[in-house]
Amino acid sequence: MSSREWARALAAGLLTVALSGCVTPALDSGAFRQNARAAVGSGLSETATATLTVEMVLRDRVTSTVADTSLSTCEDAIGPIEDSFGKVQPPHGGDDSLRTDVLDTLGDADDAIADARIAARRDDASRLRQALTDLRSVTTDFEQLKQDLG
Repeated sequence: MSSREWARALAAGLLTVALSGCVTPALDSGAFRQNARAAVGSGLSETATATLTVEMVLRDRVTSTVADTSLSTCEDAIGPIEDSFGKVQPPHGGDDSLRTDVLDTLGDADDAIADARIAARRDDASRLRQALTDLRSVTTDFEQLKQDLG
């Protein structure tokens, strides 16, 4: 097979995988941990933004429109992070607990951000304070995962 034919076959194969939406196995534990680090970093960023937004809402420092936009954007971003990481197959059984920990924390972040958005839209200070507590707890979980991943 010539190098040109090889390149075409490789391109066709990559396109097929990209369009099929199939689960992608990580090549090794190091690659899987790198995917986990990226997901944790992205989740932490969205959670920190949501936390700051809720703090500002509770201090009457942002308008409801700004809060709604910020929290909706965080919520829209966290789902694809969770979906993307969830599609990476752990290479070894020993990596399953890491997968579970990361996905559980991303799910908790998604729930806390959604609760914050709903409370902000309803102008419900009590539920916003609860959402803030939940967001801070998830932030702590993300920071612990980040530390554990190095």
